[in-house]
Amino acid sequence: MKLLLTFSLLGLLFLTGCDKNNEPVATTFSGKEETLGNGKAYSWVKFSADNIPTSIGFTLTKGALDNLPHGGVALVLNLPAEAVGKTPFDHIMLDYLHTGHEPPGVYDVAHFDMHFYIQPLAERKAIPLYELAPAKFDNLPAAGFIPSNYIRLPAGVPEMGVHWADPASPELSGKGKFAETLIYGSYDGKLTFMEPMVTHEFLKSSPNLTKAMPLPAKFSKAGYYPMKYSIKQVGDDIVVSLEDLMMMQ
Repeated sequence: MKLLLTFSLLGLLFLTGCDKNNEPVATTFSGKEETLGNGKAYSWVKFSADNIPTSIGFTLTKGALDNLPHGGVALVLNLPAEAVGKTPFDHIMLDYLHTGHEPPGVYDVAHFDMHFYIQPLAERKAIPLYELAPAKFDNLPAAGFIPSNYIRLPAGVPEMGVHWADPASPELSGKGKFAETLIYGSYDGKLTFMEPMVTHEFLKSSPNLTKAMPLPAKFSKAGYYPMKYSIKQVGDDIVVSLEDLMMMQ
């Protein structure tokens, strides 16, 4: 009976997010696991003890970077229900490209596009080829809604939109090769995603990266936005996160 009561108490503390002194504690909620390579991928969101979102991201378990198809991967990670309405993000999209993409000689190596979408899933999937809606692709956000030093990359991508990059990044400035970078996205006048873009090689190198986010001066949608992003090896897992969330109006 004593053992049963102990387990019951522990279960209650877990469900209520309180410690043994009945004080609130930080909590993490996870989304559904999806198969990736020989492992799994799942989203998560962390909250402080006072129920403020502090970070959002996803985890790649052991084996997730192995046996990836040469034809590529397009994997949607739905966010846990607890994140809905608490952060500006709607879903995460992992795109793996074995031979990369344009521009040639820059991003044409095996890598992941890790899109954190603000845009709703159905709206994103309705984005057509650039040639079918050039006016919407070319309707760029007003000044201040994309980091000031970022430049638009050519044309646009269906089910994604326009991509923006930092011209001072090593791969665009001629100072080095692409390993990881931070991309922004837009469509029809709005900021739509934030995207760590990371080579397969970098992810396999036991990364331990944390960087300040290049932030816009304005946000059209109020919410908790990240001040940093990180890509880290944690045990056997790779953890990619948008961190130090702060309310931006």
